[in-house]
Amino acid sequence: MPEDMGTIRAACRAELPGRIKAALDEYRRFVAEPPPDDAKGFAAWQAAAKAALSHVEGLVKLARWAEGEASEEPGGLEGLLAQARDALACLDEDDL
Repeated sequence: MPEDMGTIRAACRAELPGRIKAALDEYRRFVAEPPPDDAKGFAAWQAAAKAALSHVEGLVKLARWAEGEASEEPGGLEGLLAQARDALACLDEDDL
């Protein structure tokens, strides 16, 4: 039986905060470990970190949709995600 959008939004509102927290906790755990020294390993590490941020960003956007929010206050979670992305973009092999 198909669910209506209100039911889907309610389910998202109930479940997404925990999923976002879990994804952020895993991201923090992952980036706390130093990246590999070799170029190929570093590239894979950096790609994985970026993918994790994209996953969190998708969850946050879905949570906003579920709450009916069109935008977020400056400096919120989206700002933190942007800062983390910028930090990853600045990393290169010379930083190892």
